[in-house]
Amino acid sequence: MTSSTASVRVGIGLSPDLLRLDRARLAELIGRINESSIDHVIVTDHVSFRGGRGQDGLAALHYLAGLGVERELHTGVLILPLRHPTLVARQLLDVADVHPHGVVAGVGLGGDDPAEYSMVGMTARSRGARMDEAVDLLVRLLAEAAPIDEGAHYPTNGPGLRRGDGRPVGVLVGGRVDAAHDRAARADGWLATFCSPSRFAVGVDRVRAAAPDAVLGYQAWVGVGDDGRDRADAQLRRFYGLEPEPFHRYTPVGDGAALAAHLDPYCDAGATVLNLFPAGDPEVGVAEIAAVAEVLHARS
Repeated sequence: MTSSTASVRVGIGLSPDLLRLDRARLAELIGRINESSIDHVIVTDHVSFRGGRGQDGLAALHYLAGLGVERELHTGVLILPLRHPTLVARQLLDVADVHPHGVVAGVGLGGDDPAEYSMVGMTARSRGARMDEAVDLLVRLLAEAAPIDEGAHYPTNGPGLRRGDGRPVGVLVGGRVDAAHDRAARADGWLATFCSPSRFAVGVDRVRAAAPDAVLGYQAWVGVGDDGRDRADAQLRRFYGLEPEPFHRYTPVGDGAALAAHLDPYCDAGATVLNLFPAGDPEVGVAEIAAVAEVLHARS
């Protein structure tokens, strides 16, 4: 993974709604990001979530690379067990070859909607075992072209994957449970979400105990603008089917300074990557996430 001159890197998440904006308006938004202090751009991923909604995160990376994003591209998170890791690795390597600013795959196992697994002929009950195997295989495929012949869930028999001259692709493992920490230690690091700073600190200690150099990240929805709370609540209801009030402590609202203050404890606990999905007017979102980046870059 790459790093900016600052020790804390701040990224902006582009929701599926934003990626479906008129192409000219989306290109203008990307231009604002390119001119800002934002370090990376993140996309979501679901194949068929809560009634069939979704967006292919790997396709979204290709789209943004073609639109001229001049920042590192991340997935946050790609539902890895739904796909064979060989195909995921191939697409990530292809994006890295044409996007010189870097690619990071945040991966997770999903499971909030069991139908997402049944849509591809799997059961949600198998997602933990599949994730264990898929993470290890993905890391190997991204790092080497040597022959690989193993896997109960994702058999892989062949010459491996040759890569071009693109920069190495990083892998961050999402999740809050102990198994996610163990997987993260076998990859490049951990990406947490919907947890308190104290709970995040516990995960940091677990990951660092096994992998002292692991990258540590935190991802959150944030509300921006005068209607930021209403917009953030609407996102939680729409995307996750959650009643938002119990999650208010994890979904801050306000301007860049207020958001940075909310995130400070996560940085103090060890977070060096922050993925922020702004709910609100897109242009205001870019401006406020850029302000967060400026504050945290200066502090670090």
